[in-house]
Amino acid sequence: MNLTQGTARQPIQQDQVARLRASGVLIEDSRRERPFYFDGRFLAARDLIRDQQYFLTREADLGQASGSGVATGLFVNEGGAPQTLRVQAGHGVTPSGELVLLPRAIDVQLANIPVAEQLSAKFGLSRLPVPPLRSRTGLFVLALRPVEFTANPIGAYPTSITGQRTVEDGDVIEATAVVLVPWQDDGAADALDARRGRAARAIFTQDTAAGVSANVLPLAMIALQNNTVVWIDEAMARRELGADRGDLPGLGFAPRGLRLAHLMQHQAHLADVVSRSGGRGFPASTHFPALPPAGPLPPGVIHAQDFTQNYFPAEVDVDFSIIPEDELPALIEEALALQPIDLTASAEALDSTAVMVLAPVPRHEWRAVVARLSLGTATLATRLVKPAAPNLIAQRRPFEVLQKLRLPRVTDVAPVVSGAEAEWQRLARLGTLWFVRRRHLAYRDDLVGSYREISGSDERELEVSLNKRITELGLTERLDFVVQRATPAAASVVIGLLAGKRLQESPVLTAAALGMLTDAITTAETQGGKPVLDKTQALGVSAVLSAPEKNDALLMLLKREAEGPIPSDELLRIASNTEWNEEPVDDGLLEKRLFRRLEGLGLSEEWATVYKNAEPKVTQAVIRFLSDASFEKSPLLTAAALGLLAEPVVQGGFLKDTSIIKSVQTDLANPGGIEGLADWIKLETRRPLPADELRKVVATTAEWRPKRVLFPTRSVAAKAAAKVPAKKAVAKTAAKKAPAKTASKPAAKASQATKAAKAAKTGRRRA
Repeated sequence: MNLTQGTARQPIQQDQVARLRASGVLIEDSRRERPFYFDGRFLAARDLIRDQQYFLTREADLGQASGSGVATGLFVNEGGAPQTLRVQAGHGVTPSGELVLLPRAIDVQLANIPVAEQLSAKFGLSRLPVPPLRSRTGLFVLALRPVEFTANPIGAYPTSITGQRTVEDGDVIEATAVVLVPWQDDGAADALDARRGRAARAIFTQDTAAGVSANVLPLAMIALQNNTVVWIDEAMARRELGADRGDLPGLGFAPRGLRLAHLMQHQAHLADVVSRSGGRGFPASTHFPALPPAGPLPPGVIHAQDFTQNYFPAEVDVDFSIIPEDELPALIEEALALQPIDLTASAEALDSTAVMVLAPVPRHEWRAVVARLSLGTATLATRLVKPAAPNLIAQRRPFEVLQKLRLPRVTDVAPVVSGAEAEWQRLARLGTLWFVRRRHLAYRDDLVGSYREISGSDERELEVSLNKRITELGLTERLDFVVQRATPAAASVVIGLLAGKRLQESPVLTAAALGMLTDAITTAETQGGKPVLDKTQALGVSAVLSAPEKNDALLMLLKREAEGPIPSDELLRIASNTEWNEEPVDDGLLEKRLFRRLEGLGLSEEWATVYKNAEPKVTQAVIRFLSDASFEKSPLLTAAALGLLAEPVVQGGFLKDTSIIKSVQTDLANPGGIEGLADWIKLETRRPLPADELRKVVATTAEWRPKRVLFPTRSVAAKAAAKVPAKKAVAKTAAKKAPAKTASKPAAKASQATKAAKAAKTGRRRA
């Protein structure tokens, strides 16, 4: 459109108009006629009115193009008094395309009957006579109607020579009037709550029009009892702008706006019913003749003891399952495409209706809930909810009839509830249950596939087996604590760790794993972060448990487990924290581990030399000294320390004081600075040293050790004179101390001590 030239419509000549009219292809709109202005034309008031009417008509047509409904605001609430209503500010478009506007919130006095009567009668909104002032009772639609009136009188000049001046209104003012439209239902005099349910069924399932004029904008349906507001239901009459447009494919039962309004109306109606019922259960048909295809459920709709329900009719199939709470909106949106559930339908129609009751579960609790529900089963199936209808005897199965027989009982034994059953009961007691209507599709049974594990392990069977074992150990609470706070990747590592063969065979390692995982979560929270277990922490715990023999505390736990089963309360204490990891070190375990390590290095004879010729307190100190992490990492340093410890024994001495350990520690404080060891250290960095080279390091201690005097020197003559007596004395001393030493050690070390004595004797001869 060119704003300097006017409309972009193509003008045609009169001869073309005549031809088009004759052929019947020229369509004229009598509502869109406006004056044609030219110089010299005489204008009257009717011409200017026609001009304004033309633009008003075009605006109304444009308003209809976008649909009718509330654009923003216009919410209806109860006022401060029982006979008042408050309408919030806002604007909308009527079905006829007219704009209605409330620039501010207003309070409507329902007792102002004369105004309401005049408006209803004048606008033709009521088919029945308006009731008197004090007896207005029933259902009404509160609506807004666009009106206009003239005001602001001004002087009018005469239109003839003999005419007189008059006074006429000078302005046309557009306004919005609040009207009450009686709802055209059956007019029954029963409770207004029952009429509310029937009105909802008529609107949402029978596609019944609201019974109001196209020139008004409905805002809410209200129930009045002697001009007192009983309830207000906005979703029954209110529609958002454009909600009256149908679905694009045209396949939906009703426009999406109407289906969504049904859900919102049911939520508000259900909340009112639950608040008045006082927690008592009720069948849905007593208040709702029709249900939306998805919606919330009142609390206690499922009896957790026997999993029965009386909310839905007995003919309706009801199943119970769980769903992540963040996926519930998508499922409800999908279910809204189905038809509402008409509870007044025939038994045959209800028999082909099925609903699914869903318990929303937070996403971070999903794996734990699924694990608890999967106890003893390979798959997570839905739970059937039976109808609690005592009069449907014909539909009972023989087994159900037998269950109802009353047999005398000797004693009342409390029923044992399994872990999965207890979890089902907990979910059934939730107050946030929803239902969705299920589809009925005819599938071919021969095309239905089944689950098959192609490669790897079956994760479902692993989880079922793990949950069963954890329950038997009494550690379900600790496992739930870890899994609920673990990331998906960390949870996978945890399940794989706990399902490993080694932990399956050892309850104490299972408890220790849970304790270390719990400690990792607690540590993360203590450091100012969230109590979350990530994959790195889980892998760290898995690495420690892959070699429990390297952890002294784990070795002690395994030793206790080998002596006998550990009680369940002790396992729970181990799984709750890592205090067990701070217990004193067992010297016996250290000694066994050191002997295995030296035997693997080929230094068992050298160790026997030191072990046999040392006091018990020195032996214990040497074991702890050689068990240090620095010696465990370097076989060369172990051989060097062993050589320095064996040197006094080879020279004919006996280790009576722990000061020798301090001397060895001083000598090896900087092994890289020792000239004789530097080459060995470089060689060890390139390749592992074999046993013969390690024994060479032990035998050549005098060549590489730092120069110092360990013992008083003796002259060669004195050595020669005392050689034979010294040998006899040493042999005699060794013979006296050997039995005492052997007696102080476990019987299992007797053969080991004998070998050590022979090795010591051979070493002295060589020296």
